Amino acid sequence: MRKFKGIAESLGTGLSHEETLLLLNAGYDVNGIAETKGIKPRTVYSHIVSLIRQDKLTDFSAIITREQYMRVMTVARENPDGMWDILNSEMPDGLPSVALAISDFLLRQKEK
Repeated sequence: MRKFKGIAESLGTGLSHEETLLLLNAGYDVNGIAETKGIKPRTVYSHIVSLIRQDKLTDFSAIITREQYMRVMTVARENPDGMWDILNSEMPDGLPSVALAISDFLLRQKEK
């Protein structure tokens, strides 16, 4: 079990996504979360995608810039087959998946 600054008790095992959310809410960035938890930033982005899909994370401003989001959407529209090759050379591994999850989230919100 891991202990984080500001948390008196250890969090149970199997709560990695919730730990990520807790650290995001505490102001940690992706690299800080990865370092604190001893995992790769790519894994943190994977947790973020899962949190967005579960509607547990609705503020993305600390994770991705508007410009990054728009770049992913543009490349996905213009070059869907080569999207991953293009974007993985431009931004952190895992960030394009976050943008796509945000797009899905926004579509779900419009349907409500």
